[in-house]
Formats: sequence, C-alpha cells, structure tokens
Amino acid sequence: MRASSEASLQAAKERWNAVLETSDAVDTLKVELTHVVDAIDSSPGLRRALTDPARRGEDKAALVADVFGKGFNPDIVDLVSGMARARWSHADDLSTALERLGAETALASAERAGELDRVADELFQVFRLLGHERQLRNELTETDDSPERRLALLDAVFGKYLLPRTMQILGRTVTSSRHPSVTSSILETAQFAAERRDRLVAVVTAAVPLTDAQIARLEATLGRKYNRNVHINVAVDPQVVGGIRVHIGHNLVDNTVAKQVETIRRAFAD
Repeated sequence: MRASSEASLQAAKERWNAVLETSDAVDTLKVELTHVVDAIDSSPGLRRALTDPARRGEDKAALVADVFGKGFNPDIVDLVSGMARARWSHADDLSTALERLGAETALASAERAGELDRVADELFQVFRLLGHERQLRNELTETDDSPERRLALLDAVFGKYLLPRTMQILGRTVTSSRHPSVTSSILETAQFAAERRDRLVAVVTAAVPLTDAQIARLEATLGRKYNRNVHINVAVDPQVVGGIRVHIGHNLVDNTVAKQVETIRRAFAD
C-alpha cells in the first residue's frame, strides 16, 4: 500500500481494536467482515463508488448504510463508513485493508478464548510445512479447483491437528481471492498474532483527551502491572466528569467521578 492507504488502514485499525476490546460479538464481527470484503470484491461498481476521491465522504457513508445497514452489526457499518470516508491510493486497497482487519478480528477471537499463543504457533508451523511441500502448496492455491475442494483438502491434511480457530484462518486464506500467495498470507497473519500476543490494548475513557505524556505514563504503569507492552486507545466521554475508566482484557477499573457519584447514590438509597 502507498502512504495514504497505509495511514487510512492504521487509523481504522486503532479504532477497530478499541471495538474488539469491548465487544461481546467478536466472532460475529469476524464472519461479517469476510462477507463485506466478498461483497465489495464482487461488485467493481461498489468498490469504485466507495473509494472515489471526488465523491463526498457523507455520500459514501450513506452508500455503506444502504448496502450493509440491514443484517450487519452496527459496529461493522460504522467501521466501513469511516473507512469509506478515508483516502485510498488505489480502489483495491479498501478491500485489502478490510481483509487485514478481518484477520485481526480472528486473532482477537482467539485471544478472548485464551488460544492466541497456540494459534500463532500453529500458523508458523503450517507456513514452514508448506515451504517444503510444494505439491500441497500448489493444490491449496489451484484456482481451477472449487473453494469447497480446497477446504476439504485443508481439512484432510490439518483438521485433526489444529485448533478450529486456526483452521478458520487457514480456510479464509485458501478460499479468498485476497490471498493469492498462501504461504505469504499465512506468515503475515502469524506475524500479526505474534505482535498481538506481545502487547495488550487498553481502552481508556476520560472526560477530555489525554496528553501524550499522560498516555506514556499510563502505558508504563499498566506495562509494569501486566508485565507486557501496553498500547492505549483513548475514548472521550464528557459524562465521566473526571478521572478515567480503564478496560484492559477482561478487567475493568473505573475511577471516574461519575462512578463515585453512582456509588454514593446507591449507598444513600440503601
């Protein structure tokens, strides 16, 4: 990707990771993202309309709502709307970016299940195996075969040995036109998993934006607490009044003024 597309992807990734940290529907989001990519890829007109730099962002967001507003999770619609408003160097880059976020969502699902380390290891193992097994590699990328046949081959070779979540990631890799090189795509996803397991993402809600220095201090504090690198996504909500709310993994620490007021009210009510 060129610079503008890469910047748009990174901005979308930051927003999307914040959603994944708090959503109770990660598995649903994972599936729906693949449907969005396939829908855009199957319609060159839709892809051009969503990435046309001469078209207003509001118009592109409205088109997203028309196409995906019914039957898709609102978080998906918000994601695609925001990405449609962004700048893309090439029309194809939007689908590529959404596919990347689909992989990130699959890994977030594995992380929620406590399986991220094993999924990463299994992806690296499959990558190494396919590097040596040229015939199997070619058969898994044979476009003359139906996707169903490639999935059946994948299941016959790996189904007994790998986690279902790993198989789902591999299944997408061998069936989507977004992944012309199976080995490079598997390696890329394995690297994403390795990056993810070495880092925690915290969603910090405050009444006003935090300064860079405040974010750095908070990342250092949380890093010492969890013994891992921590990246912070900041959400601004004036209703918290003061203090911050930190959501990291399955843990929630609420030190906001709004929470304190609520606690006092409950005490008096009792």
